[in-house]
Amino acid sequence: MSIKAVIFDLDGTLLDTLGDLTSAVNTALRRHDFPLLSEADVCARVGNGVRKLLERSVPAGTARPVVDACLAEFQAQYEEHLVERTHPYPGIPPVIDALRSRGVRMAVLSNKYHAATSRLIAHYFPGAMAVTLGERAGVPRKPDPTSTLEILTMLDVKPSEVLYVGDSDVDMHTAKAAGVTAVGALWGFRDRDSLLAAGADHIVERPEDLVQLLDRLQLDAAMHAFEMNGFTWTFCATAEQAADYVASQCRGKTVGMGGSMTLDRLGIYDLLKDSADVHWHWKGDALISSGDVFLTSANAVSAMGETVNIDGLGNRITASVYGFDTCYVVCGINKLTPDLTSAMRRAREIAAPLNAKRLAKRTPCAVDGKCHDCHSPERICRAMTVVMAPPSGMKHYEIVLVGEDLGY
Repeated sequence: MSIKAVIFDLDGTLLDTLGDLTSAVNTALRRHDFPLLSEADVCARVGNGVRKLLERSVPAGTARPVVDACLAEFQAQYEEHLVERTHPYPGIPPVIDALRSRGVRMAVLSNKYHAATSRLIAHYFPGAMAVTLGERAGVPRKPDPTSTLEILTMLDVKPSEVLYVGDSDVDMHTAKAAGVTAVGALWGFRDRDSLLAAGADHIVERPEDLVQLLDRLQLDAAMHAFEMNGFTWTFCATAEQAADYVASQCRGKTVGMGGSMTLDRLGIYDLLKDSADVHWHWKGDALISSGDVFLTSANAVSAMGETVNIDGLGNRITASVYGFDTCYVVCGINKLTPDLTSAMRRAREIAAPLNAKRLAKRTPCAVDGKCHDCHSPERICRAMTVVMAPPSGMKHYEIVLVGEDLGY
């Protein structure tokens, strides 16, 4: 089963909020002449919502009206200063970009009250999250699974298709209660032993480890799906290995190449120019419509076993399904998406705007990086192919997936 969505906790997972939380807690405590707390003290008290944080911060036996007053003072201070010392953990912004590039939808679920959660996400990750939920009146907090299951419904995904990433035992219990895969983050507020004891299925030490975990899980699903659909499948850990492998399959043959930043990065043309009859219009050669081998990349490959390509002229997508005996589709791991819908979305919303900008096209997407479904005369989204199985006229069709980010 492929992974279609990742749900993140907020405090201690996406954002280091401890500085601003501590300042707001101490503002409330100071007004009542209560002992102040260190960041370490506050760290030990977070995870169950701001009321519980204040209840744990005031001296034992404090009357409820006083706790209520402290909570109101905390919220007033925090609302005014919630982005002064808060910042994303190092490595988190690139992870968000990597998940988006892979077509994985993202959500945030926090026990922090909803208004503050929404403000923080809008400030630090604008447009990145499909759903953001904080603590809301009448809805039980984590680890109750109600809000997690609500997110699954909103994203239209199954529990088996979701990773829940958090830094606390509360997060792990939340994931288990909802039936999703629990991923413990070690850069936050809790340690490995407490996360494992709470039921973590996976532990990631650094944010970038989450992308590697996702890629491993998607690869397992994709390899099975492509084989079931009749494709030959090869995985190369590095770009260098992929270049050597593809070149070894092409020497002595007539080879056509589709326009591709991936093939350019691999240096395939230079590897073949003295050992094959290779034709690439990017090097000034004439286009050929038939031959032994056609080399191309894809704008996306689905973990359900399909490839997706967008083209403007049509030569690349035509040659990938007709005219050649063999086709090799070479893709970086960044193009592996959960399913066909996300693959098509990636082609339109990620690859096409980047290529339009590279080609200096006068299209809206070349300006702001967003698909506008435009009718510009220079649009490059003119034809899309989905290859669901090897075309019957070809003798061999192979997907070569590379364990590095390559191309757009």
